[in-house]
Amino acid sequence: MALKILHTGGRKKIRDSVKFELENGADTPQFSYGKFPITYAVNFQGLSLSVDQEKGMYHYRRALGNWKTEKNVSMSNGSLLIHPVEPLNLPDNVTDFLEIGFDPIMIEPEGRCVVFVTMPIEIGVFIESESGETEVLDIVSYIYPKYSMYGNSSRGVITRHHKSSVYYYSPNVKNYQSGLLKLEIENRTTGWVNIGRVVLYQKGLFLYFDEHITAATATVVITSPDVASVTGIDYPIREDMTPASRVYVPRKITPFYNIPGMLNDTVFTMDMGLI
Repeated sequence: MALKILHTGGRKKIRDSVKFELENGADTPQFSYGKFPITYAVNFQGLSLSVDQEKGMYHYRRALGNWKTEKNVSMSNGSLLIHPVEPLNLPDNVTDFLEIGFDPIMIEPEGRCVVFVTMPIEIGVFIESESGETEVLDIVSYIYPKYSMYGNSSRGVITRHHKSSVYYYSPNVKNYQSGLLKLEIENRTTGWVNIGRVVLYQKGLFLYFDEHITAATATVVITSPDVASVTGIDYPIREDMTPASRVYVPRKITPFYNIPGMLNDTVFTMDMGLI
């Protein structure tokens, strides 16, 4: 049974009402994320990466199209982690914010709904020492990033931009290119509201994965027709999913936004329109 839209008034908890069932097609190739021996190799959909040992040194090599890299690693032993990571690292640290535009949804007064949208992902390669300490070795992506501005140049934020359809069930996606973002949307106003985009802060983007999908969850609380607070939730969309290693590094000052007061820990307040 597919996930159906929840569109109800009142204050019933959304998470308690959602039933999720995977609907990935068998013909879609799926990338294998997880923890592997340090000497490991991948050859998948144009991506090749490998770690081998030569003369006491580990050598990492990766190629995807014209993008290639090689690194030497000195360690006694350990593991290789290949996880989906936040799509905010390539080609450089341009922004800490992900914006997803989608087909607008009309939400009734004091209503709630749950939908899925797609989001880009990047693939992170980590090395883990025997003591359990991890370090980023490489990040690669099948999708070239696009950027936009939420707001304007005098009062706005640069975002990694992605356009998605809206789904009321789990869509079939290529897990090496895209992930799912479950949006739990609540309209706290007494009128009808339209929403067609969300902006998330990297610190609040918690990815989980299994053998089929990568996914994250966010709540969207609408307090006026043009204002909503978006909060990433550290919670998997279904049981038995593995939390992905994170690339996010706390910053004392982030140069990527100029909206003082609109960012509070993992909460970003969109006050410059919801469409």
